[in-house]
Amino acid sequence: MWIWQHSNWTHFRFKSNTIIPLLIDTRFIQGMLYGQSQMLPENSTSALDSILANIIYSSDIEGEKLNAFSVRSSLATRLGIVEEKTYPTDEKSEGFVQAALDAINNLDEPLTHERLFQWHNLLFPQGHSILNPITSGQYRTGIVQVVSGKRIDKPIVHFEAPPPKSIETEMALFLDWFNETRTHYEPDLIIRAAIAHLWFLTIHPFEDGNGRIGRLIMDLALAQAENKTVRLYAMSKTINEHRQEYYDVIENMQKGDGDITLWLQWFLQMLQLSILDATHEIDNTVRATKYWQTHDQALLSSEQSKVINRMLGGDFVDGINNSQYKSVAKVSRASATRHLAFLVEHGFLADSGAGGRSVRYILQD
Repeated sequence: MWIWQHSNWTHFRFKSNTIIPLLIDTRFIQGMLYGQSQMLPENSTSALDSILANIIYSSDIEGEKLNAFSVRSSLATRLGIVEEKTYPTDEKSEGFVQAALDAINNLDEPLTHERLFQWHNLLFPQGHSILNPITSGQYRTGIVQVVSGKRIDKPIVHFEAPPPKSIETEMALFLDWFNETRTHYEPDLIIRAAIAHLWFLTIHPFEDGNGRIGRLIMDLALAQAENKTVRLYAMSKTINEHRQEYYDVIENMQKGDGDITLWLQWFLQMLQLSILDATHEIDNTVRATKYWQTHDQALLSSEQSKVINRMLGGDFVDGINNSQYKSVAKVSRASATRHLAFLVEHGFLADSGAGGRSVRYILQD
């Protein structure tokens, strides 16, 4: 029996003693992220990088690869960011960028059938999914099952969505709830974001693209819950890194009786990981900014700059040795030795003092 076959199936419930402490922790680290974001330089591309990651990984979850350079170029243009190199954009990249920015920018616009149809058209501008032609911009007219297995005649059915005749009614209930809870939901609007994602995925109203649109709805709801930091973390990236867990917990809920404690717990844990990853990235950005304010990059070759920037980005936290430098900079061993000596002499790097067979060098802040 699927969850939607229960009467009053959308009356979700959860164990507060499990969820509330996680919720408090999540709000706390959101505050930390906001505080750290105030230290970002004006020319920071952190927002662009996070939105880019959300778009790329949301598609990757569904097995569709977007051209990251094309998406980044489209995003930079729409965000008014001038980059040194530009790349050609394509219709699919432009479409996903437009939908993603609509979700996190137009927070006071109601979520309607028409807005969802527009997003769907933007995701499938040519009326094709990965393998098959689809009818975009409208709800499905056929039965949908989520299946796996090697035998076509004996598939493993993980979930069967509500029949097409009930989609209009189910979506009307969902959209009414989503819009009515825009500014207030107990115990927190973050919980609303988690519920909205699960609810939409369970209705599965489109022929294809439900996961991507479900994550756009999640991003919209998270932005409505807290709009100061939502552009700085990439929830879809974290979900992609825990993809099988994502599938498993959703399947568990869709076979359940409406107790969504496990889903909310997992969702909040993923949100925390996303935010903590963003704080780490901001730390690296701030450190890099301060580093280049006190070190003259003009003294360095392109290979030396590349290595230093890799280290500022969080690579080689225990220091870099000659072999690693040679590999990253793509120079000979002799050149690597000369480069490292220059970097130490001019105060860019220092001997880590760790000893051992291979000397390691760390950033000289």
